[in-house]
Order: sequence, then C-alpha cells, then structure tokens
Amino acid sequence: MKGEYYCFINGKIIPSEQAFVHISDLGLLRSYAVFDYFRVNNGKPFMLAQHLKRFRNSAKELRLPFNYTDQNIKDIIEQLIEKTNKPTAGIRLVLTGGNSKNGMSIAEPNFFIAIEKLPDYPEELYREGVHLKTFEYQREVPTVKSTQYLNAIKHEPIKKQYNVYDILYFYKDEVLEVPRNNFFIFKDDVLVTAKENVLKGITREQILKLAASDFKVEERKLLLDELSSADEAFISGSTKKIIPVVNIDSHPIGNGCVGENTKRLMLLFDQLINQL
Repeated sequence: MKGEYYCFINGKIIPSEQAFVHISDLGLLRSYAVFDYFRVNNGKPFMLAQHLKRFRNSAKELRLPFNYTDQNIKDIIEQLIEKTNKPTAGIRLVLTGGNSKNGMSIAEPNFFIAIEKLPDYPEELYREGVHLKTFEYQREVPTVKSTQYLNAIKHEPIKKQYNVYDILYFYKDEVLEVPRNNFFIFKDDVLVTAKENVLKGITREQILKLAASDFKVEERKLLLDELSSADEAFISGSTKKIIPVVNIDSHPIGNGCVGENTKRLMLLFDQLINQL
C-alpha cells in the first residue's frame, strides 16, 4: 500500500510493523549493533556516501562482517522510497551482532534498512534557541555510532529536572557533545568544536566546510570554562540540522539570543539540503 512504511531486513522488503529480530540477537541482548541515520529530501538521500562510509567504519570497529556494496544499499533505499512514496523521510541502517547461541559470540549479522517519518521539530527551537545542562560523561567508544544509548536514556530525567532541551557532555573539563548531536561555539567569530572523543557527525563535517568560507574554524580541545565567554553556540544533527543554544547551566550564551553567525550557518545548511 502506498504511504505505508517499509523495512528491508535480511534480503526482504516487508511492512515495518512485520519486521522483528529474534530474542537471541546480540543487538537486543547486549546492545551490540551499529546504526546510521540520515534524511531523504525530494526523494534523494542526503550525503549518502558519507553515511555509508561511517556505517562501514562503525561495523569494522565492532568486527561485524558486512557484505553489502554501496550500490546494493542505494538500490534498496530507492526501492523503499518508491514503495513508501515518501519524498521526505528518514532512513535508518542497523547491523546487529546476529542471533548468538551463547549470548556473547557474534553470529551472522542481521541487517535492516528502515524508512521512517522524519521527526518534526517546533519552529521556536530554531527561532528562540534552546537551553542545555552540562553533565560529566564520555561515551565508551565515541567514534562508533552504536545502538548503545544506555546513559543517554538514563539521563533523560535530568532534562526534565532542570527544564532543559538536552544534556551537554564534558569529561575532565573537556566539552564533548550532546547525546545525539555535535556541539559548537562561536568565540570572537571563530567557530570551535571538539576534535577528539566525539562522534564525527556527517552534519558536523558539512558545517565545518560551509563555515570555512566565512569564518575561522578550529577543531580542538574545547574547555568547560570557555562556555562562559562564548558569543554563540549551537548543536547539529541529521534531523535537527542546526539548533541554536542560548543558555547553558542557567547562564546565557552571549546576549542570550540566537546569534547572527549561527543564523548564517543555518541559512547555508538549509540551502545545501534544498539543492537535492
């Protein structure tokens, strides 16, 4: 049926509500799985090659065998877009450790590609910006996009407790990332983001390229005490794009409003997406 969401799983395309993994799957038992997620605009995947490269790197890091070629995956995604008839959507790739006999050994991986409704975010987030709360934590394997989000979910109540949009991780005074997005500041018209111990987001990569034509860009260690002197800040991700940050730990960033440099990058990034 046109409009229904579909999923490719282990060689078959079926309605998403019929897609299941076995109880012995290591992704379920041990969170031993990798994933990637990206948007589809006007029926075209955004930065597909970059996402597939990261997906392969994540699988390699976890020693998960993966035999699909990029062309295989492109063809499957095209079929899902056509079958679902959703020109704007999200695509999720997942590769698990497979159905393990003993709950520890990697088996034949389960691989699926799901096409999903792209999340909607309120316009006021982009217009007014959001608040963050710092929290000391570093992900175990930050360079791998794994399904292990135990601490991110565990920390959800902190967001409600402090009435903030998200948590900003730091470790040993080094500012890192938010659970599902990268983090940036502008300081004296210089764009700064963490270089190490973070997931190298595809949106992050594009923002750095876009910014290089207008601003000085620094990938380096970003210290916690630099937040108080930041002029602007924002987070970035595949679905959120660029969301301004106007307050951290109840202290305003700059004048507490969305900055002009951030607005400039938001415009450039939207133009990049709309070129699809």
